[in-house]
Amino acid sequence: MSSSDAALSQQPSQNAGLKPATATSSARPSQQHRVSSSSAAATATAPAKPSLTIHPSATIADTALLHGTYQISIGAGVVVHPRARLYSYDGPIVIGDGCVIGEKSTIGSPTTASSEMSSPPPPSAEVSRVTTRLSSSVIIAPLATILSGAHIRSAAVIESLVIVHSYASVGAHSKVCSGCKIPENSVVDDWTVVWGSGGAARQTRRKRTVGRKQPRGRNDADNNNNNNNDETLPDGKMVEDARLVVLQKERESLAKMIGSSPSLQKKR
Repeated sequence: MSSSDAALSQQPSQNAGLKPATATSSARPSQQHRVSSSSAAATATAPAKPSLTIHPSATIADTALLHGTYQISIGAGVVVHPRARLYSYDGPIVIGDGCVIGEKSTIGSPTTASSEMSSPPPPSAEVSRVTTRLSSSVIIAPLATILSGAHIRSAAVIESLVIVHSYASVGAHSKVCSGCKIPENSVVDDWTVVWGSGGAARQTRRKRTVGRKQPRGRNDADNNNNNNNDETLPDGKMVEDARLVVLQKERESLAKMIGSSPSLQKKR
């Protein structure tokens, strides 16, 4: 056998341990696959986006969060401040006309691992849903929290750091002062002021004056001698009506300052 034939006979044995290039390239994931996997993971963790019904005259700050699985309805003239959070995971949220939602306030309850889903549950599972409702001209101050199922009635004022627990009801023209907590399933009557820090045991409630009232310390004789001088206190309802007029002016100024969110305008 010649030397050239011997070299040819040894060549296959030298290449036998080498793997084809195609096998190596197929075993290694491509850059495109890695990108698509990361984007799929980001999509899976993205918060659910609720169905929105927003009146054209409402003003929603760009940094306000509207997350959940149920519908969020916002009425005419509503102003939602920056970084306010609306969560509709437990049920719909209905905000009436002329409300003001303060900065960093929370309406509804954030999602939990058991309630997180991308779409509303089937009708058979909706029996447990609760509606969180704010009637017209309600003021929610910064850092206040209104939990799922609560109902804040017309022209009520919820000051900062207040927590209104689930299924509680705050009456019309009432005021809950800063730091108060309204317990679950409790009721605050109309025209009531609640103040005092902590829970219900440390809080005081009193009825607001509705109608004209004589000043304290005046007896009947003094009143008879001063019939021509009307020194009675102003009508409580009249004062409340004046406050609502001022509130309307404040809403108009806030709407100009905050401006409408272009991203939300597209969703309406």
